[in-house]
Amino acid sequence: MRSLLVSFLLVISSVVSAAMPQIYFSPQDHLSDRLISLINAEQKSIETAIYCFTHREIAKALIAAKKRGVEVEVIVDPFSVKIKAPLASLVKAGIPVYVFSPPEVVTNGGKVLRTPLMHDKFCVFGDGKVWTGSFNFTYEASRSNAENAVVLDASEAVDSYREHFFKLKESSCISYDDYLSLKKQEKTK
Repeated sequence: MRSLLVSFLLVISSVVSAAMPQIYFSPQDHLSDRLISLINAEQKSIETAIYCFTHREIAKALIAAKKRGVEVEVIVDPFSVKIKAPLASLVKAGIPVYVFSPPEVVTNGGKVLRTPLMHDKFCVFGDGKVWTGSFNFTYEASRSNAENAVVLDASEAVDSYREHFFKLKESSCISYDDYLSLKKQEKTK
């Protein structure tokens, strides 16, 4: 009876610890290194939605993942395009990059009030993990800003974030190349 109770407690303990999120803070927890480790370990897929993406080492890790057969997709806010992010290198490596391009918010008088932001910051890894928090993919976020990241090991979280990623992509995004073409056309008008 005692060994059955011990076995039961070990199973419960492993289930509870598997469900506990991993929580990190920058700069002390070196968030970019932790994220790159997750990218390097993934063998199936990575869906990323990120507001600001300037960290070239994270881009290199995503490219390496693509080269080893991982399906990688990235959604960014137009802010990342404006700041000369390493997006062109992702596209050149065959990674689909999408730019958030929703309709502008218009008031009753027809005046443009604002353009919404794609302010998400998350990665979905295969069927097992979600990385989320305040961490943008920038050197400042990793080295000096007060940022946070949470890694969730829960299929429900993976399913929810993946569903959000694909709804966002389908309803509010255009490809990186189409976005650049559109902006070029706007400049020539």
